[in-house]
Amino acid sequence: MRRTVLLAVVTGVAAATLVAPPASAAPQPTAARKGTAGHCPDRNGVTVAVDYQELGGEPEVRCAPGEQATGIDALENAGFVITGTDRWGKHFVCRINGKPGAETEPCVDTPPASAYWSYWHASNGGQWEYSNQGAGYYKPPLGSYEGWSFSKDKGIEDNPKPRVTPLRPGTPTIPPVEQTKPLPEKAAAVASTRWLAGQLDADGGMPGFNGTDWGLTIDALLAMKASRTQPQQVKKTTALLSKRVASYITYDDWGQEGVRVAGATAKMLVAAQAGGANPRKFGGWDLRATTLSLMARSGRDKGRFKDQGTQIDNSNTFGQSFGVIGLARSGGVPAEAVDFLIRQQCKAGGFRLSPDQFGGGTPTAKCDDDPQAVLDPDSTAMAVQALLTGKPSIKARLAALKGAAWLAKIQRKDGSFGGSGPTEASNTNSTGLAGQALRASGLVWQAAKASDYVRRLQLTKRNAGEATDHLGAIAYNTDALREAQLNGIPENQLDQWRRATPQAVLVATHTPLGKL
Repeated sequence: MRRTVLLAVVTGVAAATLVAPPASAAPQPTAARKGTAGHCPDRNGVTVAVDYQELGGEPEVRCAPGEQATGIDALENAGFVITGTDRWGKHFVCRINGKPGAETEPCVDTPPASAYWSYWHASNGGQWEYSNQGAGYYKPPLGSYEGWSFSKDKGIEDNPKPRVTPLRPGTPTIPPVEQTKPLPEKAAAVASTRWLAGQLDADGGMPGFNGTDWGLTIDALLAMKASRTQPQQVKKTTALLSKRVASYITYDDWGQEGVRVAGATAKMLVAAQAGGANPRKFGGWDLRATTLSLMARSGRDKGRFKDQGTQIDNSNTFGQSFGVIGLARSGGVPAEAVDFLIRQQCKAGGFRLSPDQFGGGTPTAKCDDDPQAVLDPDSTAMAVQALLTGKPSIKARLAALKGAAWLAKIQRKDGSFGGSGPTEASNTNSTGLAGQALRASGLVWQAAKASDYVRRLQLTKRNAGEATDHLGAIAYNTDALREAQLNGIPENQLDQWRRATPQAVLVATHTPLGKL
């Protein structure tokens, strides 16, 4: 098993697909030294640390200047001499600077699992992480750290990390998050929405992984509207959404006709209202009527807004909440839709994300009927706001206040919230949404704590470090903030910030979704 890991991690290719190169492919050490000694002085290079461990000698640190195509290139361009193997060449790093010696390692085939060079990565100021890619296939980012550490008689769990701190000398000293003084709420909201507006493309859409992300575009619109800023951008984005309704609520763009996505339809209904448009005539769509057409009229799911034309119904409490908000503000919401939402609340006060999946067992009509139901802070925050929208019944108001009380009970000492499952750790997405719900229900002190947590993770002139190009953006968590402060925010990491900021800033706007 260990040899399999070695093949996958060090070479980056499976053993069955390797073709043995000629013996001459294995290089021999020379006296040549490239690069420079010590850490790279700035981000324009890759710092390489080699720790000889039991082989003797202190760890050595050198800089490979400029971009590096692969980890192997970085190692060589920093000035280290590699000896590969007769069979695989440089696909396996057998020796670095002649270690281990030929008397213990002939470098004919792959090194043994009990004695080999392990491969590591780290960001500036980050932690060493064992590589899950081969050095010949991994491109180290500019400003990052590459590590090689000799592993003798160690397993996967106790491989020795390089004994070098991956921190570039001269890295600005930035106060810890808990000591960072946040901007006042109004200023924080203005800064965040200014940054969001700058992230939108020329047409007013938010870039995603594959073209414009319409759901994320709506999130930005709602944030800008809640903060009462960027009126011209709100107008442009609303106009764009009116032209692309089908791209979000149907599968028409994918050649599958007849599909209607309930959650997307309800969210688009709220977006049209927030943008000041007529939701009954939005780009040729009557979004109120379409949302109502997706509501189940009988059975266990009576009142539920359900996907239409899909093999799997992915509708959930988020979409149900948007449906209740949108309908309540466009002519009234059917009592059945409100009742279905209330049935997603368990006795403890929290709401489950879905009656069908995400931790639940057999589909059940009520949350309490499912012993495996997972109470989700994000879904609870949405449901609380939905049940307080418009002129709620006493039943709806009581359910909302019970949900808000549950949120207050699970709020962490630093004011933060986490989600459920993979988002359980404290993050600004969950905290912003929960804080908005707490304020809507009158729990002002708890909402202020949530707002304080979120604003401490916002990039400002005082704490931005290397990320001064993104003032106003809010980090997903403290690790993301620290990474940006030390290394900036590269293009391939912007998506997380674009998703965190619009939901996080809601708590600082004092405007619940039901009153946009």
